[in-house]
Amino acid sequence: MSGAPGNVRSQSISCPSCGAPKEMRHPGIVMFTCEHCGSPVYWNEEAVRAGGRRAVLDEGFTRLYRGATGTYRRKRFRVLGRVRYLHGRDGVARGFWDEWFLRTSDGRDVWLTEDDHELSLQTRSEVDDAMAFDRYRVGSRVLHRDTEFVVEEIGVAECFGMEGELPDVWEVGETYPFVDLASPDGRYTLGFEFDEGENEPPTAFLGRWLEQSDLRLDDEGVDW
Repeated sequence: MSGAPGNVRSQSISCPSCGAPKEMRHPGIVMFTCEHCGSPVYWNEEAVRAGGRRAVLDEGFTRLYRGATGTYRRKRFRVLGRVRYLHGRDGVARGFWDEWFLRTSDGRDVWLTEDDHELSLQTRSEVDDAMAFDRYRVGSRVLHRDTEFVVEEIGVAECFGMEGELPDVWEVGETYPFVDLASPDGRYTLGFEFDEGENEPPTAFLGRWLEQSDLRLDDEGVDW
C-alpha cells in the first residue's frame, strides 16, 4: 500500500492444521485464517495454536475484499480482515453484517461496518457511564462523550465466520449482546458490546457514516 508504515518486522509461521506458511508483517495481529485450509489460527511470539470451528465467507454484494487498498476522506488504507455477525433476538436470526478491519497508512486501526450497503467508520471509545444490558430500551436516550444518542436496536450477535488478519481473538459461534445507537442528527453512530455473564462495562465503538462515494478503491472491479 502506498504510504504504508515501513520497517515492520516480518515473521514466518506455519499453520498448525495444514503446515502452510504464513508471513506476518502487520503488528498487533493475534489471529488469522489460513489461506490454504481456512482454519482459524491464534498466535503470539511464544506459541501458535489452531482455532476451533471454521466458516467460509462468501463475498456478498460489496466493493470491499481482503487485501483491498484505497482511500477514504484522503486517508490511505489496506483491508486486513473481516468478521461476519448474525444478529437477532430470542434465538431468531434476522440478518447479518460485516465488520472490515482496516489498517491506515499512519498505523491506525479502524473498523468499517457494512450493513445492507451502509458504511460506518468506527473506532474504540472510552465508556463514560453505561447501564446493564437489560436496562436499555429502543427509543431511550443515552449521553456519551457529551453527545446524545438514541437507542435504535437491541439484540444478540453471533460470530458466523472470519477471514484474514485480525487484532483480537474471535471464535465461530460465540455470541454477545449489543446495543446500537445513533445521534438524533444522524451524524454519529455508537455501539455497545457486552460480554455475556460478566458485569464488566461494555466495549464502545464510536462511528460516523461514510458515503459510498467517500470510499475509493484502487481496484473497483468490473461491476462498479
